[in-house]
Amino acid sequence: MFWAVTGAFAFIVLAWLWRINAAMQSVPESARQASPRRWTERELRDTYERLKQKPLDFVKLLPPRLDRRYVVVGGSGLVGGDIVLQLLQRGESPECIRVVDFVPLNRRDMIGKVAGCDFVKADISSRSSVDAAFSKPWPESVVKKPLTVFHTAAAVRPQERSLLIYHRISAVNRDGAVNVLKASRAAGADIFIATSSASVSIVPPKFWIWPWQRTPVNYLQIANERDFDASLRPHDRFFSNYAYSKAEAERAVCNANEPTFRTGTIRPGNPIYGQKTDPVLGIVLRMRDNVTWISHIVQNFVNSRNVALAHLQFEAALALPKGNPNNANPTTTTMPACAGRTFNVTDLGPPPSFADVYCAAQTLSATPVRVTQQNPIMLFLLAHAIEAWCLLLARLPFLTAWFGWREPSGPIHMLQPSVFSVSCHTLVDDSLARKSVAEGGIGYRGGCTTIEGICEQILEWNRENGKEGKAVEDVGGGVDGTVAKAALNTAGLAA
Repeated sequence: MFWAVTGAFAFIVLAWLWRINAAMQSVPESARQASPRRWTERELRDTYERLKQKPLDFVKLLPPRLDRRYVVVGGSGLVGGDIVLQLLQRGESPECIRVVDFVPLNRRDMIGKVAGCDFVKADISSRSSVDAAFSKPWPESVVKKPLTVFHTAAAVRPQERSLLIYHRISAVNRDGAVNVLKASRAAGADIFIATSSASVSIVPPKFWIWPWQRTPVNYLQIANERDFDASLRPHDRFFSNYAYSKAEAERAVCNANEPTFRTGTIRPGNPIYGQKTDPVLGIVLRMRDNVTWISHIVQNFVNSRNVALAHLQFEAALALPKGNPNNANPTTTTMPACAGRTFNVTDLGPPPSFADVYCAAQTLSATPVRVTQQNPIMLFLLAHAIEAWCLLLARLPFLTAWFGWREPSGPIHMLQPSVFSVSCHTLVDDSLARKSVAEGGIGYRGGCTTIEGICEQILEWNRENGKEGKAVEDVGGGVDGTVAKAALNTAGLAA
């Protein structure tokens, strides 16, 4: 009798897990309608060849030079680096640009081009470090120009969701943003734009469903700015500590808006790609083998150059005089309606699935790429075990002090339940940003579709590695390497 009951219980549990696994592999009808077709090899090759002959041109979309000074915090990174390059491309003098970052300039496409720009190393979690970076004297020829600050630096830890360890990320993302905000005001800046994340609006899906439910609750979400106009949601209504810290920073930035210090934030529609170091396409190209559970997931991607472009278009809107000639009522002396607001931005065109990105890498990359699909439920259960272990050590620090027990090191640490939450079907609505300044938007115009951005990134990768394909970085094989790659493939958040 005992074994019969045990067997029946085991069968029910396995059947339930099988049902959850099937639900996690589903594609809601709304997602199918938004992304009705997959990229074909022919389409990819045609796009690749077209871009080889005529590269994407973002320069034509850049607002005119504004003759200002610029501090780009996080200017060595994915978005910040592109902002610096676009400032130079539109004719800003290098001596008017200061890069503030914790790491040196090491992007291949920036080396040489930014030689005339100032660089200051700083830790934004330290107010004194930030103050020192902002108080450094400017060249006499530019010191009297007005100052714009772009704040793009962030810690990206999407895997953690417990308030017990919130300090690990809030010190940089929330407190660091406040430090930069205060230092900017003290330095006389009159425009301040920060990089947020569209993931701020995502609520955690519920994967533990009843047998009669076909898809997880909140498995399809529309990312828009409506949450910004409501009170800040409780912490547990964000997918992770990362999103909550970004939301807190966003409120601090936008609440600081005033006529003489105009602020706002840009929410890139996740995931962000654009460099070989990115955790979306870049990691797929760098690894010999990739394991994923998200091939079917539909999301709006965004190229880092589109994100940078949106920052500059936002700046142009905020830089308009008080008697705004583009305002619907030019006789008013109010600020543009976009001031003190946040805006989603994403690529042109329909959202792809991750399968499209994998197909592009396998079809076009000069280095071999292999992608293997894994059942999500197995990794989901493992993710809960990893999270439980990490929280045990956080609650009982003597286990580390006395016995040397530690959290998993390296990318395997990424595999925790929150990464699954941000890997839901997400359609990013950037219609507000695309409105004209007179209509309350920032006049956002992207420079590429996702298939164009993906193909051009692979083209640059192939030029760097050669047709024969040089050796590429690997994070290791075995179970750790396998699940780490799967986790990293979902973490293309704003950095």
